[in-house]
Amino acid sequence: MTNKETTAFIEGLHQQLAAAPEGVDTSAIVAAINALSRPDEERVKIWFLLDRSGSMQHLTGDVIGGFNQFLADQVDKPGKVRMTAVQFDGQHPFEIIYDAQRVEKILPLTSDTYWARGVTPLYDAVGTLIEHADTRLARRAKEGCPVEDQLVLVFTDGLENASRRFDRTQVFDLIKERMDSDWTFVFMGANQDSYAEGGKIGMTTGNVQDYAATPESVDAAFGSMSRATREFREKNRRQRIADKEQFFGGVKEAEEALQNKKTS
Repeated sequence: MTNKETTAFIEGLHQQLAAAPEGVDTSAIVAAINALSRPDEERVKIWFLLDRSGSMQHLTGDVIGGFNQFLADQVDKPGKVRMTAVQFDGQHPFEIIYDAQRVEKILPLTSDTYWARGVTPLYDAVGTLIEHADTRLARRAKEGCPVEDQLVLVFTDGLENASRRFDRTQVFDLIKERMDSDWTFVFMGANQDSYAEGGKIGMTTGNVQDYAATPESVDAAFGSMSRATREFREKNRRQRIADKEQFFGGVKEAEEALQNKKTS
């Protein structure tokens, strides 16, 4: 099909939808058609969930540095991407730092914004993030905005111990439903068996990594997430979906660094 034929076909679809009976919601179909008409705009929406509970205190500077390097790495890559960054602790289980900002417009994280305190309401943070994402997706579909591929990155160093709104089963179900809709979820954990803890809420082993609560390991963890995120963005939508359970592509730099340290 030529470009001219494709344009005519899409225009015909829009005309048919315009004639739909009153009360029929065609917003999702319109969004899908708009995405077809703009294949170069295979956008990515990053949701970054950042633990700032008290156990992070001795790593505050390293987390800030790693996060800012992650941002800098993404700015240099082509493609349309927006990011929402959220930090969580016992006093505030869902505090938005930046919401749906272009990565090149995001200011670096500082100690004025990120400091460690409190306990770890991980389930509340993840559940609330998914609610927030669902609201954004519904609005974009209604407005006929281009489709975005959803990437959720969770960075934590402690076990769940303080959630009140969501329990493990609820979060597991939420993640499974979104993965069935082709979202990608990533879990980076320290001071725990990340595979066991991530698995409890539906994270797949190919998208999980352990890191240690040390400056060197935090740096390796952010570096690994950054590299894999850049590669995720370079893929087309079909390949992102195919690889949604192998985010790191079989290369887990933070774990490799830990293993090398043990054997050296």
